[in-house]
Amino acid sequence: MNRIFLILFFSILFCGISSCSKDPGPNPDLGYNYFPDQVGRYVVYTVDSFYYDASANPPIIDTIKFQIKEKIQSVYTDNEGRPTMRLERYIKYYDPLVPYSNMSWTLKDVWSQNKTLRTAEKVEENLRYIKLAFPIKEAQEWNGNAQNSQDAQNYFYAFFDQARTIGNIKFDSVLQVTQQNESSLVHLKYNEEKYARNVGLIYKRGINIESQPPSSWNSLPFGSDSLTLFFDKLILTRITSGTQYTMTVNSYGIE
Repeated sequence: MNRIFLILFFSILFCGISSCSKDPGPNPDLGYNYFPDQVGRYVVYTVDSFYYDASANPPIIDTIKFQIKEKIQSVYTDNEGRPTMRLERYIKYYDPLVPYSNMSWTLKDVWSQNKTLRTAEKVEENLRYIKLAFPIKEAQEWNGNAQNSQDAQNYFYAFFDQARTIGNIKFDSVLQVTQQNESSLVHLKYNEEKYARNVGLIYKRGINIESQPPSSWNSLPFGSDSLTLFFDKLILTRITSGTQYTMTVNSYGIE
């Protein structure tokens, strides 16, 4: 009994000295820094937008270029008691005679965004989208429209923590969210966003185009030479109507 008592005594004593607990290790990386929330952080994007209308006479291919600056101006408490980032968006319209560096920013609009334990959400033109889902991991899917009235849209991570060069800037850790990818012989709808750790959104691409053969071909049988040649071309080389745009990071920082 004395031996057992001594063993128990020294075991308890040793546990007291060493805390008798396992090292919990570092906190798991859930990917929160892909969506920074620091006041003063900004990203400048170069935007290229294209509009197509082949039915017009003459056909219209309109290009609009500009720069957008998104800045976390402040943090306030919303109606649900959550910390909410005020996102101010400034614009510079392209002028071939004046470089962007010589232009002044003009306030375009004010959006907002929230980062919760499970989601990163952004309100764009009064519609709330779930941009990211935490933790960031393989096979992670979610409804990006769960917080608005639009039809459900399945978002997923195409990749994450990959090195990429976007807008001539090298980033060590980038993820891509594929938001939409629908295609057929006559239409293509595709949307994606890329985020970098400690920077946020660095690239956005949207395509919504139609590719219809000329109306004069309506009487042609399917499989005729003209239709075959038309549909054999990649859809992006035979656009008849729709829009495309890209937002590419130009610079970023804190001010």
